[in-house]
Amino acid sequence: MKAIIVLFISMSVLLSTECFGNELIQGHIKGNLDSKVRILLGDKAIVDIGKKEGIIKGDILNVYRNIDTKLLDPIGRCAIVAIYDTTAICEVVKMKVEIENDTVTIDKLVYNDPHLFAAIFQMLTKVVEPYAPQKDITVYIHSIYDENNNITKFSETLQKEIKKVFYQKKRIKPAGKDVARALFAYLPSEYAESNKVIEDYIRKDNIDVIITGSYRVKNDKVEISLYKVDKNWEDIIVDTTVNSAPYGDLLSTVTLSYKSMEKEQNILCSILFKPVHYKATDRDERNDIIVSEAKKDPFLEYSLKRIDFNIISPVGFKLKIDNIDIGFEKSNEYELSLPTGKHEITASFKKGYYFNDSLLFTNDNEIKKSIVLLLDKPENLVIEAEVNPVPGRENIDFKVYKKVVRTKQVIKPVLQKETVKQVETFKD
Repeated sequence: MKAIIVLFISMSVLLSTECFGNELIQGHIKGNLDSKVRILLGDKAIVDIGKKEGIIKGDILNVYRNIDTKLLDPIGRCAIVAIYDTTAICEVVKMKVEIENDTVTIDKLVYNDPHLFAAIFQMLTKVVEPYAPQKDITVYIHSIYDENNNITKFSETLQKEIKKVFYQKKRIKPAGKDVARALFAYLPSEYAESNKVIEDYIRKDNIDVIITGSYRVKNDKVEISLYKVDKNWEDIIVDTTVNSAPYGDLLSTVTLSYKSMEKEQNILCSILFKPVHYKATDRDERNDIIVSEAKKDPFLEYSLKRIDFNIISPVGFKLKIDNIDIGFEKSNEYELSLPTGKHEITASFKKGYYFNDSLLFTNDNEIKKSIVLLLDKPENLVIEAEVNPVPGRENIDFKVYKKVVRTKQVIKPVLQKETVKQVETFKD
């Protein structure tokens, strides 16, 4: 299980940004990492704006000459690759002329609630931090729950504020509504112990990160915990405390009462890769295979004729279940736990031509097949993929059957131990 990092946010953090009344943040280039007079494409510039201005890793800044006070003619663009409180490093990704200590701008990050913004922005920076600056990140903003696992008006307010802040950033992509319903059976308090299961769900739905949270009211304070589960990187909890006074009845007005959902049951599946190895018995058969395989492609026909192959076998076999890659590098069997429900299986391979155990040629044409598997009973299964590379009979044949464990009773003889007691006898 991945480590879960807990971060505590002070209310003083980031509140200096206020609510960003204007449309743009402006800063200046203060130099570059290589101490050059002029900055060129690919160089890394140092700018005097950072986290306190709502900047995150991957943001794109427009560059203008300092004399262009009306910002009419951009001369380049740079992408934030490292971020600090009041400064950042940005790499020049586009330029019309050499860049000097010029002006940089970016749209201001707006928000509705300054009390909630600090924790939300901290979570946003932690979401983007491990990813490459150019990587888009698909994020699903899940529900927020109170201490009784209900959804309240405050829950909805906090969820909307998270969406508002996150989705202003162009590299954060909404996951949409097509999310596995099975995910809703898990509460934030269960994410730590069930993170592997949750990661499997979001991986299946092509989601990188899920954000959820919980809160409780204690005296005149609201204690908030925001949770991040990331299918690729560490999981994080951001904790903060705000005054309850601004939220009044929002905290106690329930809009959706908690109703437990039955969790999906997991099924242990053994995935078997069964390659077919075909041996050509004579030269005439080999020539027939070349004609069938080439399909009047002279280049492919020439490539096959110039090698002396005697075996055709599948190479580069790939299998995916719900976007999860299954590896068969070390063994032809792989065990995977799958929840009940619908699963998509896709397999592909290429044909390899061998002389005995030496691979001489690989056909670039890929054979591919997909099936949809519906699991409705918690029974352990075997999923068998028989891969046939024989020209004219190329196929991936899937077989699914229940795993049967046979036991054999062995009766062993019980050893008896006898003790012989020596008796002395006397004879007259």
